[in-house]
Amino acid sequence: MEKIFKYIFIILPLLLIIGCNKGIVPNSVEEEQQKAGFSGTITFKGVWPDSVKNTILIVFKDPLNSPASFNVFNVGYISHPIPYGITEFNFSTIADSGFVPIQAGTYSYIAIVQSKKAALSLNRADWNVAGIYYADGDTSQPGKLDIPQNTIVKNVNIICDFNNPPPQPPGGNQ
Repeated sequence: MEKIFKYIFIILPLLLIIGCNKGIVPNSVEEEQQKAGFSGTITFKGVWPDSVKNTILIVFKDPLNSPASFNVFNVGYISHPIPYGITEFNFSTIADSGFVPIQAGTYSYIAIVQSKKAALSLNRADWNVAGIYYADGDTSQPGKLDIPQNTIVKNVNIICDFNNPPPQPPGGNQ
């Protein structure tokens, strides 16, 4: 009997050590450290169009070279709606996991899109692009965004200038 207790006192601590490889850490802290995403500021310049009913941040894996590129299989992230009429909006894909949560990877088109419809739609004709993410100030083409595993990329900033909108991808309202 004494040998059994001896083994229990040796095995039990070993099981606890193996089971708690990172010690006692709340799940939310551990999960937060393992998430990938991005954050930044969206700046709105000019007067918001009265017809806008829905504004979101949307991310596409591949470039939008045709109306067919605007599809659910190409979507990497869709935020919850951005409040109407604001001048600045700080966002984080960790704080707002959105309708479609972001994953680590490379993304080719990050934009603020607006719709005259209140309901979320992936019909390209329902959306106007109000702002695009440009990397390193190069406004000649949309910026690519690389999100490594377990990393939050910061300063992904987008300007929406209602007086000078960006080029619209194919298939939308011009």
